[in-house]
Amino acid sequence: MPTNHYMKKILLFSFILFFFLNCFSQEEVIELPASWKYNIHNRMSPVNLPPLNLHNIAQEDSINDLDKSLPWRYGIERSVNLDLVNDGVWTSLPEGGRIWQVGIKSPNALNLSIKFDKFYLPEGARLHLYNGDGSDLSKTISNNENTPNRLFGSWFITGDVIWIEYFEPEYVSEEVQLEIGSIIHGYRMGEVNQLIDSSRGLNDSGDCNYDVNCPIGGDFENEKNILKKTVALLSLGNGYLCSAVLMNNTREDKTPYLLTANHCLENSDPSFWSIRFNWMSPNPVCGTGEDSVDIQTNFTMSGAEYKASNALSDFALVELYNLIPSSWDIAFSGWDMSDTPPVFEVGIHHPNGDIMKICRDDSGAVKENANGTEVWLIGGVTEGTGDGWEIGTTESGSSGSPLFNQNGRLIGQLYAGQSFCNGLVNNNDYDIYGRFGVSWDAGATEDSRLKEWLDPINTGQFTIGSLQNLLNVPDIEVTGTLQIFPNPASSEITILNNRYPNLSYTFYNALGQVLIEGNASNSMSLINVDGFSEGMYFLRLVDGEGDSETTKKIIIDRQ
Repeated sequence: MPTNHYMKKILLFSFILFFFLNCFSQEEVIELPASWKYNIHNRMSPVNLPPLNLHNIAQEDSINDLDKSLPWRYGIERSVNLDLVNDGVWTSLPEGGRIWQVGIKSPNALNLSIKFDKFYLPEGARLHLYNGDGSDLSKTISNNENTPNRLFGSWFITGDVIWIEYFEPEYVSEEVQLEIGSIIHGYRMGEVNQLIDSSRGLNDSGDCNYDVNCPIGGDFENEKNILKKTVALLSLGNGYLCSAVLMNNTREDKTPYLLTANHCLENSDPSFWSIRFNWMSPNPVCGTGEDSVDIQTNFTMSGAEYKASNALSDFALVELYNLIPSSWDIAFSGWDMSDTPPVFEVGIHHPNGDIMKICRDDSGAVKENANGTEVWLIGGVTEGTGDGWEIGTTESGSSGSPLFNQNGRLIGQLYAGQSFCNGLVNNNDYDIYGRFGVSWDAGATEDSRLKEWLDPINTGQFTIGSLQNLLNVPDIEVTGTLQIFPNPASSEITILNNRYPNLSYTFYNALGQVLIEGNASNSMSLINVDGFSEGMYFLRLVDGEGDSETTKKIIIDRQ
């Protein structure tokens, strides 16, 4: 395994000196793998899987990608059977404790994720996933991720090699359980895959799409800036993707209910689901066909428990096993169950597993029955009246994504449709969404309707507003799960950011002159200061969403 990437991280890790503000969320500690700290390289080669032949898969995808009533396939599940006893390598650490490492290689994968058939971490232990050169690292996985059924599905790691590293402190006596049953070989969502000409990933969606940070009208900007924080890209743990939305309830207690489409449940176990919030481009592209700028963030959660679903309105509701960390800048969507037709409506979604997009229709959706499914129809050239979306579109992978009315209240989730991009313009065709008002009281039992879950105190209210996760957190400066190190620095400064998806930095000298500026939205951002002389400097960080900021003194010292 290459060493240069790890050596930099090891040096940085050794010199962590401070959090530059008190962390309001102690449950979200950012750690680096113990092997990086101790410069312990893997003493084994990864388990090598045979290459996949994807030509037949590509032919199937060319048909299925046109059907929004199906989840979007990005990967193939591959069986492996690895455990702590029979596989991998255990290493005792110099300061006590031990680590277990195992690697898996699936040739030509663009990304890999893990399904654990047995998963239980003792208190104090932690797990990391990372790729072959250390350029992509999971968040720290702790015993907070333990679930009642001891199953776990991870988020993606870029590349065709994934390393699993378990760290156990010396004081741990409780038994760990880790058994890997399968991996998901991602062949889309990443760099251009030359084998399949139409498969791209980031920027795979049509050219007429608008990034969520594009302007779509002053009458919805305030609502949009909150609602985009409710929407998630949903990995179903089987190689398929949907979109989903985090829901508010009448207790407003931040219970993590996630709403998506009923058809996303097919051949899928919510215990293996993984969810990514706040994946949005800091430099939006607005229907021009250019590529959106990516960010690498760890706003990810794993595992959910089924609560309710109904094909009548194609909805599914689950509850995430873990609470949303209090430091995350996300929100819980408001809703309107009155079933009143909207004046205009807006959709926010992840088409084809792409970065978050937005669409708007000014004609107003109407009620229809689509072969037994109660829907909102956004009329187009082949169904209903109207000319489809005025801004943007939806695509496969947008399934389950929320539809909001003019007041920013959720009224449905995407079921199907024929709206697609035709170059830089929409094809003016229709989309249909399952109606939230029907889902509310759709069945005879609580597992077939929404009202018991989203109105647990039986208020009988028809609407509720969105709830921002950070409302009760002081916001005088940039705060939360954010670290800067080392200080003093010699060649590089690292910013670890697990809260702000739109963070920027400016680096000044003592005279106030700007030396470097850039984006720090990634979970790990490096600032190269090797070319600057020793002395005092200032690093200013600004949250682009809330305009909160802080400035910290940085010393460059090479002695």
